[in-house]
Amino acid sequence: MWHPGDAIGFISCSNGLTNNDRSLEIVSSLSRKLKHDFGLETVTSDVLFLDKETQQTEAPASRAGALLSLYSDASVKAIFDLSGGDLANEILPYLDFEIIKKNPKPYFGYSDNTVIVNAIQAKTGIQNILFNPKVLVGQEEGLQTQALGDLFNRNDSDWTETFEIGGNSAAEQSSAVFAGGNLRCLLKLAGTPYWPELESKVLVLESAGGRYEAMCSGLAQLEQLGAFEKINGMLIGQFTQIELDGKTAVFLAVCRDYASRYGFPLWETAFIGHDNRSKPMRIG
Repeated sequence: MWHPGDAIGFISCSNGLTNNDRSLEIVSSLSRKLKHDFGLETVTSDVLFLDKETQQTEAPASRAGALLSLYSDASVKAIFDLSGGDLANEILPYLDFEIIKKNPKPYFGYSDNTVIVNAIQAKTGIQNILFNPKVLVGQEEGLQTQALGDLFNRNDSDWTETFEIGGNSAAEQSSAVFAGGNLRCLLKLAGTPYWPELESKVLVLESAGGRYEAMCSGLAQLEQLGAFEKINGMLIGQFTQIELDGKTAVFLAVCRDYASRYGFPLWETAFIGHDNRSKPMRIG
């Protein structure tokens, strides 16, 4: 995917990072790690943090322009989005997808950046990575260093082992093509030109804050969009709030009901979600 001496671009396409010591240390630690473990340089976008004067996220056009600059920079071989929140879909109308298509490189993002990961893949065909780069300097640093190293070496062909999948006939999907990510954020793309093609793909779903009723509503919306008639399977990751509420079993029962009615296999994994164990997954 890239080589020592190449650069990784840091950006915030969703809510900008706060201007505090903790955020600065995360960015600094991540830069040091990429240099030490992989020989990679870093390029920091000027929209990574909140505007110092207004303490607001930079304007959508500014964030889109900064992202296009990273795509146009030949020294940058991949883009790590360190943000999350609510604002990622603001930038979509300002993106020139022809520039992105002419400068293909993987975009790594998570949570609200499910929007960008899937929209760019849908509009350009470029494979992106569902991943929160900040976990590389989190509590599971060793696991994540290995996971990213495996990704570099394309050593992820057997995803049933990589993600410790539980469910029906997992081995049948060793060459699966994935779409999706955070359920709430993915549904922001519904009805737009950025909605991913789901035909013959495995739909990945996870969530941090959504409660049982909200997530069931999201599944119903997917059904009404015709998603369940197209997919080859569904992979359910962590639904953190549902787990905290003690409703994981009933939520999985709803998922299994959709799988049964539409005839697709369903799998579950603890390695896709909002904690430090969440591994990188190729989208597209």
